[in-house]
Amino acid sequence: MSAPITNRIQLHELHFRPFLSAEELESRVRELGEELSRRLYGGDPCFVVMLKGAFVFAADLLRASGLHGEVCFVRTSSYSGTRSEGQVKLLIPPEAELIRGKDIVLVEDIIDSGLTMQAFLPMLRELQPRSITLVTLLHKPEAQQVPVPVDLVGFTIPSKFVVGYGLDYDGLGRNLPAIYQLDESY
Repeated sequence: MSAPITNRIQLHELHFRPFLSAEELESRVRELGEELSRRLYGGDPCFVVMLKGAFVFAADLLRASGLHGEVCFVRTSSYSGTRSEGQVKLLIPPEAELIRGKDIVLVEDIIDSGLTMQAFLPMLRELQPRSITLVTLLHKPEAQQVPVPVDLVGFTIPSKFVVGYGLDYDGLGRNLPAIYQLDESY
């Protein structure tokens, strides 16, 4: 059972405070889904989901959009603890046969430094999709080091570490229905 949004939580040695409620997330994801539906109406897109953090957001976004189409998963790694290591590793590549000639909805949990997308987007473009629509739940413009063409943003947030709704801290917190921010007062 997950903690309600009104409580502070502890994951490993760190404490987190409430940041975005489940209701705020649900409302904004519904809006993003409706926008995707308008942009890609009648299409048969492929949702490319960045694992592990975007899986909860992607499931809700896919349902909210009402769009039909394939889903494939990609896994990259750049984080260690609460910091990006700066070097992106492709652990699970996209399925080329699902990408070629398709409208792609690239679903990301969070764009902070931009380094993951800077490394991954050229790989995706090599697979010759018809179009790419990058949707991120969270964007940290203050932390962004490289430009990234983001099409839809759920929430613009400060450059603080967050967990919940798919995002984790060393494996914990993905199951939380809300998003919590690192509480530095501890």
